[in-house]
Amino acid sequence: MLNSSEKAYCLALQALKQKQYRQAVDQFERAVSFFDANKEFHLLHETTRLLVAVQEELAALENEDTLIIEEVFSDGQEANLP
Repeated sequence: MLNSSEKAYCLALQALKQKQYRQAVDQFERAVSFFDANKEFHLLHETTRLLVAVQEELAALENEDTLIIEEVFSDGQEANLP
């Protein structure tokens, strides 16, 4: 059985997969005390927080509520998005 922090981490990963970044940050915040020594957790958490902060800044500059982020593979080729 998973504890509440482990469930929150799983929900954060699911939110990331669904590109629901603000929701992922909220779930990471709920799990942070349990995963204090987990480097992968902190990398995902901080990267997602940074992404949300950048989205919010860009949206504020453009006076838009949403911002579409283009995904790119690590080899530099653009991802095929629907």
